[in-house]
Amino acid sequence: MGHSQYGDTMSERADLERAVAENLGWEVLPSNQRTDGLTCQGPDGAMIALRFDWGSIETGNHYLEVESRENRESAWKPSGFGIAQKKAQYWAVVNEEDVFMADVSKLARLLKKQRRSLEDHVSRRNLGSHDKRMYARGYLLPLEDLETCCSVICPSPVKAPEN
Repeated sequence: MGHSQYGDTMSERADLERAVAENLGWEVLPSNQRTDGLTCQGPDGAMIALRFDWGSIETGNHYLEVESRENRESAWKPSGFGIAQKKAQYWAVVNEEDVFMADVSKLARLLKKQRRSLEDHVSRRNLGSHDKRMYARGYLLPLEDLETCCSVICPSPVKAPEN
């Protein structure tokens, strides 16, 4: 079974996605429709990029990934929000307390406006496996700033997986 950056298995992640989607009346997209960072579709047809950010409660920030690369020599490529903003209407961030439904256009404008004041952050994943090693670049976006882009903030229906 594969593991995400948070240590939960891919089946746990799928279960969490289903639980959030069912609670909010969304449909989880089948794997062949999960392009451009999309995860779910709302009842009105809106496309949703769903992300779990368990650490955001403790840090007060959402890590908004925008680019990734395979190694130090490879070029940065759009990923995470960098890809999803092209097709998604909503960027949904889930932690144990809340689901933040951010309008992608508002979030993109906020990033453009505040890019210089946001903390740029590079992270590394899967360091133990040379074949799966990835580097990601993104911004530490304060949750209070994320909230300004949200049309809905509701209680989270899920808890973080036990590691």
